[in-house]
Amino acid sequence: MLNPLSRVALSGLLLVLSLPARGAPEADGPKALVDGFIRAWNTHDMKAFGELFAEDADFVNVGGKWWKGRARIQAQHEQAHATRFKSTTLVETNTTVRLVRPDVAVLHFEWELSGEVDPDGKPAITRHGIMQIVAVQQTGAWRIVSAQNTNTMPPV
Repeated sequence: MLNPLSRVALSGLLLVLSLPARGAPEADGPKALVDGFIRAWNTHDMKAFGELFAEDADFVNVGGKWWKGRARIQAQHEQAHATRFKSTTLVETNTTVRLVRPDVAVLHFEWELSGEVDPDGKPAITRHGIMQIVAVQQTGAWRIVSAQNTNTMPPV
């Protein structure tokens, strides 16, 4: 049986151990959308990719095509991942998250894409870009409601 002082010390230790580590990423915060985006892209799991988006989401790709709705966004990416993106690797190079409200975030996600092939099946150059994402927390989960992707110049 523990004496009162030992109980207090043990309670304090358990409290400290239950707190998140300082600087640890919030596993279910808006940044998790970028992590999920990268994971789904690199495993070419477009079902998981589609689940990152709200049902009524908008997506503007680097070519300026505007896809409306999760089903369309997922279908367009499934088609691209069956062809030109089937061997690609997407790498996050920088991400910023700005909470506009506790349940609304704007993310800027810089990326590098390699392994793409052109319509003739020839290797394409490594591309760089930035994606702006507007995310909302819906029923406890973060979802992308709007995303716009833009090619950028490679870093120097």
